[in-house]
Amino acid sequence: MTPSVAPDPPEVPLTAWAPLRRPVFRLLWVTWLTANIGMWMNDVAAAWLMTTLTTSTVMVALVQSASVLPVVLLGLPSGALADLLNRRSWFMFTQFWVAANALILCAVLVTDSMTAPLLLALTFGNGIGLAMRWPVYAAIVPDLVPRRELATAVALNGIAMNTSRVIGPAIAGALIASLGSAYVFLANAMLSLIAGFVIMRWRLETKPTVLPGERFIGAMRVGVQYVAQSSLMRAVLLRIAIFFMRRCSRYCRSWRGICPTAARGLIRHCLHRWASVRLQPLSGCHGCGF
Repeated sequence: MTPSVAPDPPEVPLTAWAPLRRPVFRLLWVTWLTANIGMWMNDVAAAWLMTTLTTSTVMVALVQSASVLPVVLLGLPSGALADLLNRRSWFMFTQFWVAANALILCAVLVTDSMTAPLLLALTFGNGIGLAMRWPVYAAIVPDLVPRRELATAVALNGIAMNTSRVIGPAIAGALIASLGSAYVFLANAMLSLIAGFVIMRWRLETKPTVLPGERFIGAMRVGVQYVAQSSLMRAVLLRIAIFFMRRCSRYCRSWRGICPTAARGLIRHCLHRWASVRLQPLSGCHGCGF
């Protein structure tokens, strides 16, 4: 008589919020949301501050360029470092980098030493922190959830990013109108420090490996070779590149670059302190569209 085999237990249905039931992912997801809120607050405050330093619309638009350019230049090296270094320590370092940059911005502004070139340099420094942070977080996520929940976890990260696009400018506009730009940079520093200390509490489980360690240049070369040999990766990267080029040409140049100048023009029709509030819904609606 053939022994009966017990049926496999039914698989729990996958929901859109399933990854958030995992404590570690939930902790880092909230940290990611908080860090991105600070990022958008910093971008809005820097663009608005530039309108007080110069009347040149080119300089105002360069604030966005200084914020994004490090991501373009340092994306590949940052990805290699995310594979070579301890990801917990590297992720934590990126948050402290952003906090230090924001504190310098706040200090320079309080001492009335801010100039347009210095603001661009410090905005570029903040962008370096973002360029270091994004690849390492993307590399961490697959270790936090099972493979069947990975797509949902990535979608939740997109939700966090777009939610921060709305919340960050709203908070920044309110702080600029009521207290001043320096408090926005201070708030960004505090949020980044909180995120860094939360990451410090996380204990990453290291997986033993018998493979030899890679070198920095070699890791980047392997990454480039993998993309070059994978038609699927090339197709994905091409679609991403087309999407961001269209978005940057249609939105970043026309909205994120010009919004602060347009809001500044409202000073002619309303009080100065309320002009920055007009920037708040303009930047927030940019996030709602995504």
